[in-house]
Amino acid sequence: MNTLTEFMSTDHKACDVAFALAEEAALIKDWNSANHAFNTLRREIARHFSIEETVLFPALQDAGGPAGPVNVMLMEHAQMNDLLEQMAAALQIKDERDYAGIAETLLIVMQQHNLKEEQILYPIADKLLASQRASLLSRMKCV
Repeated sequence: MNTLTEFMSTDHKACDVAFALAEEAALIKDWNSANHAFNTLRREIARHFSIEETVLFPALQDAGGPAGPVNVMLMEHAQMNDLLEQMAAALQIKDERDYAGIAETLLIVMQQHNLKEEQILYPIADKLLASQRASLLSRMKCV
């Protein structure tokens, strides 16, 4: 992967796959698979958020990047974490309808969030952080 955008977009796709597997298992009431897939989803999203919050966003802000969009992304991370907690609660009581409704909301939020990052924030990071790209990618891979 040559750019921050490519690296982070690939990470988005991994989260999308984990989301789909968890949703599919919950909808057919395969609770063991649903729990396993959901735990994978949570780990993938937590890792992705950690990459952004501990490596990418601080580097972007240190380079004079836009604080407003970064703050919006952080607020959306909190919103998605709240939805994940609600989904975990629905899984715990094996309520596929509640899980599906919350998952639908999360999917919409994730899609909009990812679009903003992939089309706006990551390209800005690629431009502002071009001289740091190799170091940043190395640090991101270690998260």
